[in-house]
Amino acid sequence: MEVRLLRVTEGGVDLVANSARVSGVPENLSREEIVRMIVENDYSSALEHITFTFDISGISVAISRELLEHRIASHTARSTRYNMEKGFDFVNPLDFFPELDENVRESVQKEFLKAMEDARKHYARIYEMLEDRPAVAKEVARYVLPMATHTHYIWSINARSLINFLMLRLCVRAAPEMRELAKKVRSAVVEVYPEIFSNVKCRGFTLGVCPENEARPKNCPYRNVIKTKKGVKREAGCY
Repeated sequence: MEVRLLRVTEGGVDLVANSARVSGVPENLSREEIVRMIVENDYSSALEHITFTFDISGISVAISRELLEHRIASHTARSTRYNMEKGFDFVNPLDFFPELDENVRESVQKEFLKAMEDARKHYARIYEMLEDRPAVAKEVARYVLPMATHTHYIWSINARSLINFLMLRLCVRAAPEMRELAKKVRSAVVEVYPEIFSNVKCRGFTLGVCPENEARPKNCPYRNVIKTKKGVKREAGCY
């Protein structure tokens, strides 16, 4: 998986601060103080003036579908209708589960790789049977492509929506491949705009309360540090 930041709004901190001042933020606050307040208090509409465009490659079709759930963004993906997918590369999900027993891993790996090789063979055979009509051949053959198939993505998203993406996908309950993608995206944007993203992690950390409640797993690093949403409500007498 590779994530490259292709383009970002320049002077974004000034842009956000000036936009916030239009709505009535005190003039005596510095631009850094304004941005910090906006992120911390979730007064985040001004963050929409900053946009990012990423080149994302080496992710699976499965994860690209999850990416589409983040609808306040622009999505352009590699087309399997117009691109030849013979010998396609793929994501091996076992790479995300190093804790698996070695014997189990070996058995599953063998079965998984056989399934990928079979899919490659079937794709090639179907294409060859229809190769006198290339457009039809690609259209029909693509239906045997597995969810693990590599795809290539261009993704544009504003800072407010990106914070939402990171809060959801950095959670330990997120799909492992998606979480890896979120980590790489966060690393890229922290480098450009640390004022906005340095303190953005999962929802529990960022909001100071975890909405996962009973679903929060034991391996959550904030399990004994950050209260659950239900816990806070219970303490407040809401239940």
